[in-house]
Amino acid sequence: MNNEWDDLYVDKVVNGDREAFRYFVKNYQQMAFSVAISIVKSDENAKDVVQNAFVSAYKRIKSYRKDSKFSTWLYRIVINEALKTQKRSRNRKNLEGAFSEELDTGMQAPEVTIRLDAETRKNEIQNVLSKMKAKEALVMKLHYLHEMSVADVSTSTGFTLSNVKVLLHRARKNFRILYDQFN
Repeated sequence: MNNEWDDLYVDKVVNGDREAFRYFVKNYQQMAFSVAISIVKSDENAKDVVQNAFVSAYKRIKSYRKDSKFSTWLYRIVINEALKTQKRSRNRKNLEGAFSEELDTGMQAPEVTIRLDAETRKNEIQNVLSKMKAKEALVMKLHYLHEMSVADVSTSTGFTLSNVKVLLHRARKNFRILYDQFN
């Protein structure tokens, strides 16, 4: 039954009845939100995902083929939008953190880099570093901000090479936790 109503409203929208699209928002908004939140894990991001997905669905409704349920088609759009949002979020965190041990270069997007305000990012990083344990913050600053090798950090601090590596590993983990709390 729902599929028949969906098809009827798809036809209305395709034929120019903009108001008919409200039917889809009303009937699928909660389910779309549920799908989005399971991927992006944030209410705010999930709301954005759902909004963007409905806009995208409206723009592309003429491409909907009635060989599958409208809900299936719509949720695929929601999932794709959520995955894009998740990827952008990861890119932002990687770029803002600048301390990722395993930075995936395939995930960097030039437009994200351009949009980031360098001064704000610098202040956020300094704020997080100020909340970290002194040794961890020190090795992070030396290694990342002053671009010293692990061996040079070891020489400068008097810590053993293995101690510097352990401190850097812990510092990266703690930095991510603190940075996420800050944002």
